[in-house]
Order: sequence, then C-alpha cells, then structure tokens
Amino acid sequence: MQGQSKLRGRALTFARGICSATALGRAGARARSAGSRLRACLRSGGQGQSLIEFALVLPVLALILTGLFWAGLNICNFLALNDAVEVGARYLAIEGNTTGGTTTNLTDPCQAVFAQMIGSSSSLNPANISVTYTLNGTTYGPFTGQYSGTGATNGTNSCATDSGTFGAGGTFTIVATYPCTVGIYKANLSGCMLTVSSPPQTIYTN
Repeated sequence: MQGQSKLRGRALTFARGICSATALGRAGARARSAGSRLRACLRSGGQGQSLIEFALVLPVLALILTGLFWAGLNICNFLALNDAVEVGARYLAIEGNTTGGTTTNLTDPCQAVFAQMIGSSSSLNPANISVTYTLNGTTYGPFTGQYSGTGATNGTNSCATDSGTFGAGGTFTIVATYPCTVGIYKANLSGCMLTVSSPPQTIYTN
C-alpha cells in the first residue's frame, strides 16, 4: 500500500509539473516554445525528475516487451511445426505402403506428405518450411517452399522417381526446420532455426 501511495504521489507530481511547464503564465505573457516548456519542466525539481525517470525506463520496458513477443511467437511456431511433422509422419507411415506392386499408394510421397504438413499448420508460411526425409539410411531433401495443392509450385519438393522406395517396411524420419521470427516485426532472424524431428517410424504393411 505504501508503494502504491508513493507511485500515485509521483504521478500527481509529474502531472503538476507538466501543467506548470506548459501553462501560458499570467495574462499578457508571450506563449513559450516547446523547448522552453521542456526546460522549465526539467528545472522544476521533483516534477522534472519523473519525466527523466520515465525517459530512462521506456527503452528498457520496450526491449522487455519485444523479447516477450519474440519468445511467444517462436514457441507458437515451434508447436505448429511439431504438429505438422507428426501429421506428416503418420500420413507417410499409413499411406506409403506398397499395394501388390513396386510402387506405393503415393505417386510422389514428398509432395503428398508436405501437403498434409502445411494443411495442419496454417500459421506457418509454407515457403519457409524446409523438410528432409531419411528412409532406410538414404536422405531425400532438404525441400523448401514446394508443395502439392491448388496454386502450388511443384518443383524441387519431388521424389516421384523414388516412390517405390517409400514402401512397406521402410524405416524413416522426417526433419523440418523453420526460421525464427523477431517479435512483432515478423522478420526472420538470420542463423536461428526452429528444428523438429520425428522419431524413427516404419511404414505399415497392408
């Protein structure tokens, strides 16, 4: 209670200082410039002290708030990326099996899996997601910003020629990365990447 009273007292003192510094003065006095008002406020002892303290604290407070925004946004992106990898791995494990031939149910497993991943993580920018598949010790990728769907650009994210390899009994992992974002500015932070890896899974046998 004593701290709150002291804080209210400082706020009142600060307000009085602003009022006295910006007052026009007695009738007939000339209007003062903004610079002269500020100097008058700073000369007013305890009243000017509040203004100086606020000016010193404001940058620190802004830095703390920006850091909180940065951490919160990247935690949300990490969770969304983790969900996307789980969905993609589950889809490949079920749909990647071979049905009586040398090809899998998926004409292009990499495109199909990525389409499932971005469908489960609408908060992420597909162009910034990089995905690497490791199947039976062989690495495919990384594939970035390519996916299968309406209006999509299907380019490097393609492993159609290896679709027969993504068959029943194969053991795979999926590793996805996404750039860190700087707070409320939504700018990517160079050198900082969010990385999620699925545990090794085996493609189901029909």
